[in-house]
Amino acid sequence: MTKIILNKKMLHSSFAKNSYKLLILFYSFYMVFSSQAFALQADAPTGVSLFEDIILKNSFNDDVFIDDRIQKIESFYNRYDLPLADNATDFIESADRYGIDWRLVAAIGFIESTGGKYACSTAKYSAFGWGSCKIDFDSYTESIDVISRNLAGENPNTAQYYAEKDIRGILESYNPPHIVPDYADKVIKQMEIIDNQ
Repeated sequence: MTKIILNKKMLHSSFAKNSYKLLILFYSFYMVFSSQAFALQADAPTGVSLFEDIILKNSFNDDVFIDDRIQKIESFYNRYDLPLADNATDFIESADRYGIDWRLVAAIGFIESTGGKYACSTAKYSAFGWGSCKIDFDSYTESIDVISRNLAGENPNTAQYYAEKDIRGILESYNPPHIVPDYADKVIKQMEIIDNQ
């Protein structure tokens, strides 16, 4: 057995005493449970190890699902360390909720504010140019949801501009060609880049 020698002055500190007690407690649990783990492994039928039987089966459960769309949006924004990378899940949840293309609002955010880096200074959490930067939001989560709802034609006040349109039609209503001639093409290009992450 290994001997641990501690300086007597060190044990006068309450932090050191508690740390020492915790160390002894962990060591005791390790000794008790490690011997049981070895005993279980020795009795395991058909040569299946304890690690494979318990750890791997419980850790990689089929119920765990990572949406690669979230990872693509994170990767897209993280290329340049942009703030909207933290909202990748919000883009996907709002797109799924309202039935719009999952890349659409993320691409608009890149074109309008370089992913939140140059968000509107006249409105809070306005990285998408919505309402000509005159509408405040409580968070990027809220702004993503509001814009997704509107682009899906789910808001009765704006449905006439967005409902039943394809992506190009939505974008040409969002920022008309007579204002920014190639706006739709720029956003669609970013959508393709997101998809290829």
